[in-house]
Amino acid sequence: MNKNREKMERNIFYSFFLPTFVAEMQKQNNHKELIDKILIKEKRYCDPNFSAKQLAEMLGVTPYKLSKILQTEFGKSYADIVHSHRIEDAVRLFQDKRFDAYTVDDIGFMVGYRNRQSFFSAFKNFTRQTPKHFRKM
Repeated sequence: MNKNREKMERNIFYSFFLPTFVAEMQKQNNHKELIDKILIKEKRYCDPNFSAKQLAEMLGVTPYKLSKILQTEFGKSYADIVHSHRIEDAVRLFQDKRFDAYTVDDIGFMVGYRNRQSFFSAFKNFTRQTPKHFRKM
């Protein structure tokens, strides 16, 4: 029941409040706050289907302009931002005893990776160790 309520509240937010917020931020040309809200606070980076193109459309800019904004405001590419937040979430889940029963692959899927290879590669790139080795520590 709580999941249904959360889903309903999220749908209301995306239908009514987000467009107004986006329009106001566009007027102020405050893309960093808007990107932070959409991509990070709403955890859109966990959605493996959410793309830079979709984010650019939500911001009302071209993908090229989004790339420039991300480099200027965050000093990273879209992919680097997404991967870094996913790996941070994975690290938190590995450290949380409530997730001990979940497999490494389960954690990878939970944070937005579609397959094991992508998760292992990104995890090792950011932490210098495999998820399995990290979890054993």
